[in-house]
Amino acid sequence: FFSYSAEKILRLYHWNCFVFHLGIFVAMTNQIHKWSHTYFGIPYWVTLLQNFHIILPRRHHRIHHVAPHETYFCITTGWLNYPLEKLNFWSFLENVIQGIFHCKPRTDDLKWAQRKD
Repeated sequence: FFSYSAEKILRLYHWNCFVFHLGIFVAMTNQIHKWSHTYFGIPYWVTLLQNFHIILPRRHHRIHHVAPHETYFCITTGWLNYPLEKLNFWSFLENVIQGIFHCKPRTDDLKWAQRKD
């Protein structure tokens, strides 16, 4: 990076900004998902980001947790949930996976839902 010319740095600036912000969002995905399950004790600024739909809002994520849990899988911002659902992306992907691996989707959901003490 330090050996790039000034012109190359300027040419790559937008790409580098994109990769930087993508890295932050990927690194924060689990925390953002956790906040979408949290109703008390989260910082006010997180609530603002959720309310402005910059990160995954709690109400939006609740759609995914209604049985049979087969929709709205985007857990960072949720922006693509509606378009992907309209395109039947998740159903198509499940059919592809089922065709390749011969496994029916969500057949072991109850196994994962059981409490482990």
